[in-house]
Amino acid sequence: MCPIQAPLIWTWWKNHLRRRRTGAPVRYQIKYGAQVIKVCASGGVMSLTGSPGAQHFSDDELRAIVDEAHRRGIKVAAHAHGDQGIRAAVEAGIDCIEHGSLMSEETMELMIRRGTFLVATSYLAEGLDVSRVHPLLRAKAEEVFPQAKQNLRRAIKAGMRIACGTDAPAIPHGDNARELWALVDRGMAPIDALRAATIVSADLIGATDRARIRPGLLADLIAVPGNPLNDIEVTQQVQFVMKGGKIYKGPM
Repeated sequence: MCPIQAPLIWTWWKNHLRRRRTGAPVRYQIKYGAQVIKVCASGGVMSLTGSPGAQHFSDDELRAIVDEAHRRGIKVAAHAHGDQGIRAAVEAGIDCIEHGSLMSEETMELMIRRGTFLVATSYLAEGLDVSRVHPLLRAKAEEVFPQAKQNLRRAIKAGMRIACGTDAPAIPHGDNARELWALVDRGMAPIDALRAATIVSADLIGATDRARIRPGLLADLIAVPGNPLNDIEVTQQVQFVMKGGKIYKGPM
């Protein structure tokens, strides 16, 4: 064997093993009913192990995950705070970035070109109580959250596809509408915040039977005491709920 070939073959074999290791769990999850795959492409804020900006999976591993899921028509989301992890995930073809806290302008432009969705979970900056957490975690939150708010403002201004999500249970289920307030506070028009929570979110998950008021679609409706285009916070006072044409809250 040519001496030059040996390291090339070893590199190929290492990458092959990495793809197998990451592809197999994706196949397993899909076999047992997973309708979306989520990976941690970078470190976390509320984690004592490592920097929130550190990339977790190699580029080859991320591509293998996306390949396995997309061949079966399954979307892939990536938890990613750090720019390197975000960019690697986007380049691998991941459909949605969760958080996106520390992304650079170059990565933001890449996401817009690729049509990658962002779920910013921005209300974490106000809603997550870090006063009693470990000092290292509090320090990370105090560093990351202000940058995340500024990045979301830039993403909104740049026209990125932004869907609404809360990072539950960090923000409890039922407090979803507080994320709408956060989107508007960061510069999104109220009508676009409502779209982020309905039409854009449905587009992200490939749901074509809901999120619009149209004959033939699911009758999923709410009513609030006021005009959310004038005051987005009225979405936190839901007084009527209809799901699939059945009334669950309000006049029967």
